[in-house]
This record gives sequence, C-alpha cells and structure tokens, in this order.
Amino acid sequence: MSLSVSGQLLSGTKRTENTMNAKQKYLFDLNGYLHLKNVLAETELGSAQEAVDRLLETPSDKLPPGIVRGNGNGDTSFSNGFSADKSLESLTWHPSTRPIISELTGGKPRFGRGSLVVNMHHNQRVTSLHCAREGQGWQTRRYGVKDGHIHCNDFICFFYFTDVNPGDGGIVVLPGSHKSEFERPKIFPHPKSLTEPDGIFFQNLEDLNHPLHPALVNVTPKAGDVVILSELTVHGVLIWKPTNRDRRFLILRYKTQYFSDDRGRKHPFPEEVWERLSPETQELSETVSYGHTKSIISPDLGQ
Repeated sequence: MSLSVSGQLLSGTKRTENTMNAKQKYLFDLNGYLHLKNVLAETELGSAQEAVDRLLETPSDKLPPGIVRGNGNGDTSFSNGFSADKSLESLTWHPSTRPIISELTGGKPRFGRGSLVVNMHHNQRVTSLHCAREGQGWQTRRYGVKDGHIHCNDFICFFYFTDVNPGDGGIVVLPGSHKSEFERPKIFPHPKSLTEPDGIFFQNLEDLNHPLHPALVNVTPKAGDVVILSELTVHGVLIWKPTNRDRRFLILRYKTQYFSDDRGRKHPFPEEVWERLSPETQELSETVSYGHTKSIISPDLGQ
C-alpha cells in the first residue's frame, strides 16, 4: 500500500491563542511538562490515525524514501515517520503548540527530528529514568524565566493517536526536576535503595511489582492529546501492559534555531525527506543565526 506524501498541510479547526497563556506558563514552569487535552480536532485525529495505519501496513521496502522501520524493545518505530503524510507533518507546527514552541525558544524555533512509535506489550524493556543534563552536559541545556517569558532550548512534543489509561504504563516524569540545581545521585544496585525515602533516585522501572514512587507521575494522555516535555525533566517509560492494544504517538523534537548538533548542516534530514517537506516545515527545521527571525513567526509570537 502506498503512502500519501503530497497534498496541503491540514489546518486546525479549533480556536487557539496567539501566545502561551498564563496557566500553561505556570504549569510548565512548575512541573517541567504540559499535558494539553483534546488538541486535535476530530478530522485531524482521524486523518493522522489513518496515516499511521497505512504506515504500519506498508512493507519496509515500500516505505517513502528516508523513512526507516525499526523494531526493538517491543516497539515498532519509524524514523522520520512524521514525513509519511501531510496529516502528520502538519503537527510539527500545529496551531495549538506553535505559541508554546515559540515562547520556549524566544521566537527562534527549530524542529530537529520526528519519529513515529507504536509501543506494544511483547518483548519490551523499559526506558530508565534520565534527562538531558545526564551524559550530554549541563552546559548545553538551559531553562530559565525572564521578564515573564520562559526559555527552554530543548524539548519534545508527543502527539498521541491512541488512549493511555491509568495502569497501562507509558511515560513517567519527576515534576520540577527541570530546575534542579543538583545532580541526580547515581543508581546503586542494592535492592534496599528502592524502599528508602530517597528511593526516587533509584526507582527500578522494570520491577512491575514495585509501586511507582509517589513523587513520580505516570502521564496518561488520550488520543488527540499532546504532552510537551523539557528534556531537562527527569523522565522514563514504564512497560506497556495491555496485550490487546498498543500505544501510538509521534515524537517531535525542538531546539532553538541556533543550537545545532547536526555538524554544521543546514537541516537535520536526509535529502529525500527534505525534498517532500512543505516550505513552512523546511524553514522551521533550518539552523540559522540568533539574530534571524523566521517568516513563520508572527509578530504576536516573537519575543
């Protein structure tokens, strides 16, 4: 089955604000993540779900150029899967998330990567607790607030296409950890560490019989919801427990336009992916200087 890689970007049908609102700022600054509910209109969600179905049904050797299927840890993933269909590509700069993306980057956004993940029960492992400052250097990631604006130079938007219910598993976060001034203690192998008062630092997410530490939050989005997470926030992934359904979501990664780890390249994608992206998505993905303002940034959104 072939996939649609042509057509126009879909426009959201819901009214959205032109700026990150006060409640969103408060909750993101407090917790290090946002859970936006019912972001996708019914037609948007349906089109995206159909695109995911087509992607899953397509043999690996028939996928659009530049999209690679991977299987591991009980997941099926598609690198550059956002580019398989315009209904997915449109989510990179959606009316409900673009004010937040612009706010966090000071009006200087860059879209860096987009993968589709289908999380299944069989043969999977968890993703242990981690954050960007661990192993990537505290100097490279920044979070701060100045003059009423939030700055966060590395974050993720997760668009969900299926429901996650309490007890299913999925993403867990340590709220507030994005502003920690101390390194998270290293994991000790002694089992007793899981039961100590500071066991939050040593929680073994693979142990299904050990209750989740009360300081951790298991985020449970519904289809059409979006979770926006700072990479400085400690997070991990619990084993997906349901055996009769999967978890489908798009991972969209953003940085500031002048923060690049693409070894001097103008954009992060293979040329065959780049060529089928809309001009708007191309501009959003480009690495440019601090002083440049991209045309996709409206005067209301720029800082």
